[in-house]
Amino acid sequence: MGESGRREYAHDIFISYSHRLDKVVAAAFQNAVEHFGRPFYRSRDLRTFRDQTDLAASPHLWADIVKALNSSAWLIVMASPEARKSEWVQKEIRWWLEHRGSGTLLFALTAGNIQWDVTSGDFDWAATDALPEEVLRGVFRNEPRWVDLRWLREYSRISPRDGRLVQAVAEFVAPVRACSKADLIGAHLRRQRRFRQVVTSVSMVLAILLVISVTVGVRAVSESHKAAERQLIATSRQLVAEATSIQDSQPDLARQLLVQAYRMSPTAQAAGALIASSAIPDVVRTAGYSNEVAYRSDGELFASVSDDGVTLFDGRSSERISRIDGVGGAQASAVAFGDDVDLLAVGHVDGHVRLWDIEAPHAPKMLGSVRTNNGNVNSVAIDRSSSRLAAITDGAVPYVIDIRDRRNPKVMDSVKGTPLTDINESITISPDGTRMAASYEAGKIRIMRVSDSGRLTVTATEASPSRALSFSPDGQFVVSGGQESASRLWDVSDPARPRQVAMLSAKSSLGIDAVAFSRSGDVLATGAGDGTIQLWDLSDPLRPAQGARLRGHSGSVNSLAFAPDGRTLASAGSDGAARAADGTDQLNGTVRLWRVDGAERSSSRVFLPSGHISEQPFSKDGHVLVAGVPSALWWVDGEAQPSKLTTLTTFNVGGQQVSYHPREKRVAAAVPLKVWDVSNPVEPDELTRTTITDGSETVIFSPDGTLVAVGEEKGIGLWSMPAKGAPRRLAVVPVTGRTKMPVVFLDGGRMLATLAEDDNKVQLVTVTTPSEPRRTATLDLGAARPTALAASGRTLLVGDSYGTVTAWRVDGQARPERLSSSARHNTAVEDLAFHPDGAMAASGGRDGVVRLWDVAQPENLREIAILTAGNGNDWTDGVAFSPDGHTLAIASTTTTQLWEVQPMTIQQRLCAQSEPITREQWAQYLPDRPYDPPCATQGPASWGKP
Repeated sequence: MGESGRREYAHDIFISYSHRLDKVVAAAFQNAVEHFGRPFYRSRDLRTFRDQTDLAASPHLWADIVKALNSSAWLIVMASPEARKSEWVQKEIRWWLEHRGSGTLLFALTAGNIQWDVTSGDFDWAATDALPEEVLRGVFRNEPRWVDLRWLREYSRISPRDGRLVQAVAEFVAPVRACSKADLIGAHLRRQRRFRQVVTSVSMVLAILLVISVTVGVRAVSESHKAAERQLIATSRQLVAEATSIQDSQPDLARQLLVQAYRMSPTAQAAGALIASSAIPDVVRTAGYSNEVAYRSDGELFASVSDDGVTLFDGRSSERISRIDGVGGAQASAVAFGDDVDLLAVGHVDGHVRLWDIEAPHAPKMLGSVRTNNGNVNSVAIDRSSSRLAAITDGAVPYVIDIRDRRNPKVMDSVKGTPLTDINESITISPDGTRMAASYEAGKIRIMRVSDSGRLTVTATEASPSRALSFSPDGQFVVSGGQESASRLWDVSDPARPRQVAMLSAKSSLGIDAVAFSRSGDVLATGAGDGTIQLWDLSDPLRPAQGARLRGHSGSVNSLAFAPDGRTLASAGSDGAARAADGTDQLNGTVRLWRVDGAERSSSRVFLPSGHISEQPFSKDGHVLVAGVPSALWWVDGEAQPSKLTTLTTFNVGGQQVSYHPREKRVAAAVPLKVWDVSNPVEPDELTRTTITDGSETVIFSPDGTLVAVGEEKGIGLWSMPAKGAPRRLAVVPVTGRTKMPVVFLDGGRMLATLAEDDNKVQLVTVTTPSEPRRTATLDLGAARPTALAASGRTLLVGDSYGTVTAWRVDGQARPERLSSSARHNTAVEDLAFHPDGAMAASGGRDGVVRLWDVAQPENLREIAILTAGNGNDWTDGVAFSPDGHTLAIASTTTTQLWEVQPMTIQQRLCAQSEPITREQWAQYLPDRPYDPPCATQGPASWGKP
């Protein structure tokens, strides 16, 4: 076959062989054939097909082999006893003989024997054991070409240029190329000589290019490292996205994924996700369905009712403290705390209500019990004075019980009920103990008056869902929920004439099973049969506003309870069936603890009941924070509960700026300008005051603490701040006639940025000589008005009235350069702050939203997280990072919230709060990486770029 004829096929040779015996030999043979006589500039000369190198995994294997056979010019069979038995080898030979004939069929003997019988004109089948007799008997009239390659099996590896192999391969290549073996070998040797000559010449060139190649190699390695880094970053971002999507349904796994994301690549996105991770609910697992949950009035305890009884938990750490088992074998069914923190009431399925002394939560003591009837006690509630208890049993029978004598509680009265079908009866008592609301019939509630003697009088019956009921803390409203997809809010201030004031739609086809008011009464939570929880803002009860929707339970929400401070919502749910160790189904449930701020979710872990902070509110070690109006010193070390230390003796009705000295334990306030020694923060020592009497909302220390800038009537006053003696005004930088204005020192304190006389400009003032400040440049923001400033080194951030944050590079010797901007805020930017490492910044808007930014490369501002401070009715009133970089404080008009921003601390918390990621979960989210649980080791300790 000529050269042109060869090109009619995609493959010159198809190699058929036994995988079990000849995989290695076939590979060596293929390599030698493809390299035989090839020019050095070609990868191969003959095109061979071998299934191990040319076939992809396919469910249609034979069809693919037939396609390859059909596109091949010659068939070479690696003959052996194993090949003789191979069904695939037989099928390939049979197809070839049927479609191509025997003229293009060659054999390579790799094991066994081939013997030709001249007399019979066929193989001697008695001596031939390497070929399939049933396929090849009588096919050949003359002895076909075959080559003995049995010696090749002795080599684990062999060069394609080996002389013996070249001779053997030439036997096959000659007929394929339609030329003589001698010509082939001669051409092959000539090409080898030319190749060696070329190699000699090229070696000289390579020597010259060696330095270049090394340089390129180094660059290639660098690019390889960058590619690997990009892959880690991409995987880290993917894990953050996955964690966000499952944080409510699988909080343990979400926490593990966040730790792993930061561990793989400490990107700004991973950093932001860590900071916001406190929004992930804590999960307390219970044995069997969790039927009810309640908080003690001081928030130090919460109780859960499940199949194994009543369990008491620490209200802050969620650690299990003790368990109250069923008394006399009776299972607990309902629970309620009294405002008297030592009292716990437990309802049981045997009709008893039992009172417990929990002064020592680790060892509860039963005080007394009272029996209602033989029915299950479905719900209990205690009035605020802890003198009366309301209970409802099967058959919707309400009871009022006198519990003033804890050891001898007595039923005061009950009212005949109506048996309900598939409805959990519920009851609630007003805080003053004078009214009750209880389930009655299907889809009805009864409003009852409780007399001084404890007599019950039904005053009204209303059509309303009745599976869940609760009085508002002021006793004016009752909320009801049931089979409907909505809850109803009733004004029961006149119990004889209840008035529905609102319908709260939860959009759940499975109805409402739980309701709860916050202690302030401004927030309502409703829990549905589909596992969702809806928060409602009831600041205006006539116009409830829908808040956050919480989705975590996979089964119905059976009970809800707010912590007394309103910052945590506990939900008890039945989360479906789980498979026990013995393979049987077992019921399980959880209590989930959600951090909330009003009717919205919150990722803050610490709340102070005071708003308003300045640009420098932290002590240098981060342990003390100045906040509120009037300004108070708060101890905020770590995540411990903040404690108020003292209140400073001067304040402005509209709020004041109070700033900590960056190096010393001194505080300056600007109404009037006063300085305190706060070495003992419980008893500050007033050092001195100035002649300023007008209120100011601007006061800030220079980085070295020698200057303080104060907002005054005519501008920004620059005051010296000596270690001893009174502050002295050195100069005034003219600005607009406002006492509240953004001011910030930058470039190590050598410059000051503030508003210019023109409200739409920022002026840069050199203050290397404080008594002679000199304006060096202005930044024009166009139509927008600058509203907030922050600086780190020579990078200046400017927030404006249009919601834009702009980054500038400021150099005293050059014109300021605008680097980048982002208009993510929907309202004016009220506050800005840099993290001490300069790689992250925070901006607060009038809408109460705080955005975190990656500013490590100020040429490319990137938002990394959103934090919410305020319940939608107030806005940010200060943001600041602590000097040690551990804490971010965000103040609204009513509260100050603290976020942990130290990655090591956050990772340790996430690991402590979650079970380790399993191998199966790891394989699902990180299939290309070996199993290496993230909480075995901790990641980097800073927010540095990857």
